[in-house]
Amino acid sequence: MGIVLKEKFRFTQALQSKPFALLWAGQSISALGNGAYITAISWQVLQLTNSAADTGLVLSAYMITHIIFLLVGGVIADTLPRRLIMLWSDIGRAFIVLFIAGLSWTHTLQFWHLIVLAVFFGIISAFFKPSYRSLPPQLVHATSLSSANALTELSDQMGTFIGPLLGASCISFAGSAGAFAFDGVTFLFSAVFLFLLRVPKKLRESEIDDVNEVNLQSKANKQGIYNALSLIGDKTHQMVAEIGEGISYVTRSIWLWMTILVVSIVNIGLTGPLEASLPKLVHDFYKADVWLLGVLGTASAIGLALGTLLVGQFRHLRRRGLLAYLAIIIASVGVIAFGLPIAEPYEAMVAFLASASVGFGFGMHGVIWLTILQELVPSDKLGRVSSIDILGSFCLIPLGYTIAGLLSDRIGPSYVFIAGGLLSLIVTSAALCVSDIRSLE
Repeated sequence: MGIVLKEKFRFTQALQSKPFALLWAGQSISALGNGAYITAISWQVLQLTNSAADTGLVLSAYMITHIIFLLVGGVIADTLPRRLIMLWSDIGRAFIVLFIAGLSWTHTLQFWHLIVLAVFFGIISAFFKPSYRSLPPQLVHATSLSSANALTELSDQMGTFIGPLLGASCISFAGSAGAFAFDGVTFLFSAVFLFLLRVPKKLRESEIDDVNEVNLQSKANKQGIYNALSLIGDKTHQMVAEIGEGISYVTRSIWLWMTILVVSIVNIGLTGPLEASLPKLVHDFYKADVWLLGVLGTASAIGLALGTLLVGQFRHLRRRGLLAYLAIIIASVGVIAFGLPIAEPYEAMVAFLASASVGFGFGMHGVIWLTILQELVPSDKLGRVSSIDILGSFCLIPLGYTIAGLLSDRIGPSYVFIAGGLLSLIVTSAALCVSDIRSLE
């Protein structure tokens, strides 16, 4: 019976490793706080300034610093103990977000405090995420890596599903301070689990993503901090050369650089309004409270899960280029629907369906595009191409935040959603005129 259950629930196999179980438990709790934080900071900015432009400024402060330090964070994750990087990251984030909660509770919180919070979170996340993604191979057997990745994705989805509602509930009962405090406590829980976690000393070479980490740490311990910094510099120089090779590969593939360019522009039209303008849309256009903002976050997560699961049911999809761009069109229509004038009794329902449609489109596109990259890009270049894809796709998001925020304050958030959705539709339709996109299998 036990064997049957083990086979049936194979995705839980990684939990047999006590170190990974501690990591997963702590990060699952932290993910709930992350979801609550997103709702809290957006609503707090709106309460302080009633400005979507200021919301965009806070979001841009996070995204810009995150992008700048992301590659550095990857180098550090390959140099220093990953568990310690994560531990101190969680302690630092817990301290500052609890400090912000205290300022909000005593009504002494100012807008610039939130800018500092966003910058700090952007930097720390750039160091935390590469370490988090690189740690599981040191904790589980190679045969359990797929289980570890599935459980990690599950915890992220749990945070996306439940976190916004928890954040809205905290705000309703205790104000934004309650939501910030909840996020801070989840960071402390995560830090405790990381403190208890011990990375196994004996690691098989096949179970480590980058064996150079062990060699580099050993040399650093023997030769001192100056030699360690020299080694980091050599590794960084090599990394820059390898990134250049990745960029060269991308520029030679029309379907690849074209999609990166399209998604970067689409993010201006979709991500900008959805994150910078949505709180103001809920408050000014729908005349609703923070509960609707939380519900819309959960609706988007539901759509994302449905889109991901739908695509995952097929072994091989034909005309994947068309399907990936169709997914963007679905998300664009959802964004337009947010701004349409709807009779009051149906506003919340339409907003829920619009948010679910956006999530569905994003989920569908994400899975298809990731599969295309994994199948068509040579394995020895996949990591670099993936990094270029992420950075290229995200690089214009701060501009989207700024434009959406400024326009929302001047002409109203509903028009921003309509204009952003139309921009995405036009760019996506134009890209479908390229034969390399239409014929992409």
